[in-house]
Amino acid sequence: MSDLTARVHSVDALKLFRVALIKFGEEASNALTGAEAQMNRMVVWLERDQATHWQVQHKKRTEALSRAQEALRMKKLFPDASGRIPTPVEEEKVVRRCKAALEEAEQKLAYIKRYSRQIQKEIMNYRAGVQRFATWVHAEIPMAVGRIDRMIDALEQYLSLSAGGPSLREISVAAFAGGMARPTDEQEPVSQGADSQEPAEAGEASGEAPPAEVVEEADEPQVPAAEGTGHN
Repeated sequence: MSDLTARVHSVDALKLFRVALIKFGEEASNALTGAEAQMNRMVVWLERDQATHWQVQHKKRTEALSRAQEALRMKKLFPDASGRIPTPVEEEKVVRRCKAALEEAEQKLAYIKRYSRQIQKEIMNYRAGVQRFATWVHAEIPMAVGRIDRMIDALEQYLSLSAGGPSLREISVAAFAGGMARPTDEQEPVSQGADSQEPAEAGEASGEAPPAEVVEEADEPQVPAAEGTGHN
C-alpha cells in the first residue's frame, strides 16, 4: 500500500502543473514544427530556387562567352583602315570576364549538388535524433494531461472539505490508488438507546401489546404484607 501513497498537499498545485505542462507541450510542438518548416524551406531554396537560378545563369553566361570569343576572333581577323591588325585589348578583357562568370556559375551548380546531398543527410540525422522527443511531445504529454485531469477530478470529488471530512492525505491516496474506503469518522454512530426505543414507540403508535416479558413483569403479584400487622 505504501507504493500507492501520494502526498498531495494542494490540488491547486496540480492545476498549475497541468497548465505548465500544456504550455511546454505547445512550445515544444511549435519549435519542432518551426524547425521542420525551416528545413523544408532550405531544401526548396537550395534545390529549386538556387538550382534554377544558376542553371539559367550558366546558360546566359555560356552564350555571353561565345559572343565575346566571336568578337575577339573577328577583331584579330580583319585589319583596320590603315591595314594593320588592331590589338584586341578590350575584347580580351570581355572574354576573361565572361570566362570568370561562367566558372562561377559552374562552381555554384557544383556546390548546389554537393550541399543538397549533405543537407538531406543532416535532415535525416536530425529527424532520427528528435523522433523520441517528438513522440513524447505529441503523444505522452496529452496522455499525461488527461491523467492529471482525472486526478484533479477525483481529488475534488473527495475534497468536499467540511467539518470532520477526510484528510487531504487520505483523499490523495484514494485519488491515486483508484479508490478509498469512506473514513469511519464520517459514519454516524448508532445510538443503542434509540434502537431500543424504536420498537416500543412503534408499538405504542400502532396500539399493539408489548412483548410477553413485559406483560409478565406487569402481572407479577405483589408480596402480601407480613402477618400480624393487621391483628391486635
